[in-house]
Amino acid sequence: MLDHRFLRNAARIGFAGALLAAAPAVHADEGLPRIEFQWEGFDIRLSGGAASQAAVFDDDDSRTDSPDAKVDLFARLNAQWTSPGGIIIGANVEQNSRRRASEVLEAGEIYGFVASDYGRLEVGLQDGPADTLAFAAPLVALGQVRGEFSRYAGTQALLRALDTQDAFKVIYLSPPIGGLRGGVSYSPKVRRNATAVDSRERISVNNAFEFGLQYQQPVGDWILGASGGYVTGNADAVTTRADLRSWSVGAEARRGPLRIGGAYVDRGDSNRLDRDFDQWEINGGVGWITPIWGVAGSVAYTNASDRKNRLFGVGGFYRIHPNVELRADVVKFREERLPIAVDDGIASVIEVTFII
Repeated sequence: MLDHRFLRNAARIGFAGALLAAAPAVHADEGLPRIEFQWEGFDIRLSGGAASQAAVFDDDDSRTDSPDAKVDLFARLNAQWTSPGGIIIGANVEQNSRRRASEVLEAGEIYGFVASDYGRLEVGLQDGPADTLAFAAPLVALGQVRGEFSRYAGTQALLRALDTQDAFKVIYLSPPIGGLRGGVSYSPKVRRNATAVDSRERISVNNAFEFGLQYQQPVGDWILGASGGYVTGNADAVTTRADLRSWSVGAEARRGPLRIGGAYVDRGDSNRLDRDFDQWEINGGVGWITPIWGVAGSVAYTNASDRKNRLFGVGGFYRIHPNVELRADVVKFREERLPIAVDDGIASVIEVTFII
């Protein structure tokens, strides 16, 4: 749909762009002082900020609306203590005021950890190794094919195995041995939409395990890597959904700021009400990422028994000041719901973020 709301949000984006053009782009500025404390092995850092986002889009679905510009608040606390023997004990807390759609920006973690030469143990609300060790299409900022565009229109790519996200879990990550690193996690319960009156609308999975494996080796000026991940869990019978069984394999090549990566994902019927859904995906992309700026482009093709989804996204970020970052994405999507429904559209998202 394309109407006065499209023009209204376009004006917002133009106004934000004008403000950014007038902002001082002087990277030599020190910016605001960091909030941190260091003393006798203790290292505590606090950061946070606010992001203002607007979008314009055009699609074939008359049910989609053009919401007003969004404002997101976020905060992060990282605290750790390093013992004289080199053991690190700490906690990380990352929270957003609202759930972000971007794979890159989403933060809902609260967990403690212990790290040593024998690996890393984490306990709390955190992503599992099927996600953290997996290679896929490289993403930046607003997330491209798995990003903020889906707040407004279209459906995201899977990118990696369908996992337990930031459900409570116990995680073990091994240290790298000859370039090989593995991980396993256990979640006793995974709950989403738990208050839904209709039990079929709930996500309720018990005894969920994630397994991840990653291998990296330098080859000349490149670092080449491969990964595999598998997720399993038992759906609560009251939801009538299928059990969680999903896996992915991926690869990545890096050379300095250059990133090239992709993945194959098999979701199958995982946590679906309908059986024989058989969903799978191929994704890939390329990115150029530095501390000051980055760009990335990615594509994804997702196929299931009753639908297909084609995505192409490009986006980037630019830190115009130590405390101000500009982010933008453009994503083209084509969703086919068999036998005849087609949603063909494009979404553009821009965001200004203030960071302390």
